Order: sequence, then structure tokens, then C-alpha cells
Amino acid sequence: MKHLARFFLLVFAAAMFWGLAGCASSNYQKGIRQYKPDDVAAAVRELRPLAEQGNAEAQFNLGSLYYQGWGVPQDYKEAVKWLRKAAEQGHIFSQATLGTIYAEGVQGAVEKDYPQALMWFIFAAAKGDMEAFEFRDNLANRMTPAQITEAQKLAREFKPQDAHTKSLQEFRALAAQGDAAAQFKVGLIYYKGQGVPPDYLEALTWFKKAALQGHPLAQYNVGYMNEKGEGTPQDYVEAAKHYRQAAERGNQLAQYNLGYMYEKGQGVLPDEVQALMWYNLAAIQGETKARAARDRITIWMTPAQIADAQRLAREFRITGK
Repeated sequence: MKHLARFFLLVFAAAMFWGLAGCASSNYQKGIRQYKPDDVAAAVRELRPLAEQGNAEAQFNLGSLYYQGWGVPQDYKEAVKWLRKAAEQGHIFSQATLGTIYAEGVQGAVEKDYPQALMWFIFAAAKGDMEAFEFRDNLANRMTPAQITEAQKLAREFKPQDAHTKSLQEFRALAAQGDAAAQFKVGLIYYKGQGVPPDYLEALTWFKKAALQGHPLAQYNVGYMNEKGEGTPQDYVEAAKHYRQAAERGNQLAQYNLGYMYEKGQGVLPDEVQALMWYNLAAIQGETKARAARDRITIWMTPAQIADAQRLAREFRITGK
């Protein structure tokens, strides 16, 4: 295990620098910048959603945290799960790290498996990882011809899977069981066309399923798609209805959009007091467009109307909590 720990930390440190240089996601970079002993929990919060969306760098680092027990309970099986997800996407450090874990084993958590270890070292070495070259050759010297043959067979039969395709399969299975978060994620995959052709109608179907269970982001998306006529004929009444559901659960974009619909009379009767109330609530949460709209609409409102809108905003309580 001493050999494993030394290699693991070397690999992890290298990946941290690579992630900072090459990852386009600002959220991911934020998670890396927060990777400090006194702030690792914040890094976990930033990395987890990215890992769940298929980001290999985030999956590797989340697996690393679970392996070391930094910011999360130490869990070798959970570590291997995330490392494997990244490794299957060709993430070189995850492949090399999995090789060391399977070569050494972890008592009570991961069985020693030389063929698996050699397979991952073969993949990492093929990408030019010098440590993997050394470990591959050293491990092969300890293996039987039958084990080497098995490793070669595993490597030949290995089929990398697109992260989004794999995520879709996993989320659809959960979504079919009624999991609202999974239904929302399936909707996003179809909406963005991640691993599948974009399909607004399919996306809207899944967003609606999640919205019915009170998922605020799904409710917002249903409202947005109705407003824009994506996957359904344009329908401001439906848009306003779903924006309201999301707004009442605290979604700031829905609050701003609902305010705009009240200001313009789209799907609802024009009501400047209601418009200002929703703009105020969105602005409090930092929505810059809402601040501008709030300042604009108050120019022609009476002091009594403004006071009424402010009172309604103060009395607002988020539902679904």
C-alpha cells in the first residue's frame, strides 16, 4: 500500500495542474481553486454535479477525494466507481490509478485483480504515461501467462462508452422509477443533444414529469419551452403557469420571467404591482436583469403601488420546503 499511496499522490498532483490548464468549465476551476484542507467540502460541492454530468476530470478528482477521505467519508468502492467512469472515457490518470488499486487491492473493499490492473496500465502506457510503462512491465513479471492472456483479452474487448450515452442509460433507469432529479437530467440530455440528437419534444416530456413532482428547474424549463415554442406550440398561459410554480420555489430566473410577463401582459393580465414584486424577489437573489427591470418599472409607478409590491415581496414564502 505504501507503493500505491506514493503513486496515487503523484498522479493526483499532476492531474490537479492539468485540470487547471485544460478544463473549460469555470465551476470546475472554482472547485480546484478551493482544493485546500480547510475548504475541501466546497470543492466537493462544485465537483460532484460536474462528475455526474460526465466530466472526466471532475470524476477523477471526486474519486481521489473518496480514496483519501478528504471532505467526504473515506470510501474505496465509491472512489473506484468515479475513477472507473473517468477511466472509461480515456482519462489517463484514472486509468493509471485504477491499475495501481487493482494491482495492490484494498483490504475489505477492492479485490486484487492482476488482469484488470494490467489492462488499465496498458491503456495508460499507450497514451505515454511513463509511470504506467514501469508498472505495466513490473506487474507483468509477477503474472502467469494465463493472467496476461486474460488482461490482453480484456483490453481487446474493452469498448469505451460516451459519457453522455452512459449517463442517459443510468438516468433513464432512475427516471422510469419516478426519480424527479433523473427525469430532469434526461430532459437536459435530450434538450442539449448530448450523445443523442437534440429532441425538444422528448426533453419537454421528461421536464414535465419532473415538474409535476415539484422540481423547480424542470418547472422553469417547461415554462421556457412553452414561452419560446420549443417542442410545443408557443403558449404564454402555460409558460406563466410553470414560471409561477418555479418562482414560488425560489427560482430567480422564473421570478424575473414571471415579472416580465406581468409587466407585458403575456399569459396573464398586466399587473405592475405583481411585476415589481417578482422583479424585487429575483433582484434580491442577484439577478441583474431583474435589478434593471425593477428600476425601469418604478419610474411610472405610484408610491402606493411600489409600497404594495414591496409588502408582497416581504410576505413571500418559498413553497415546497
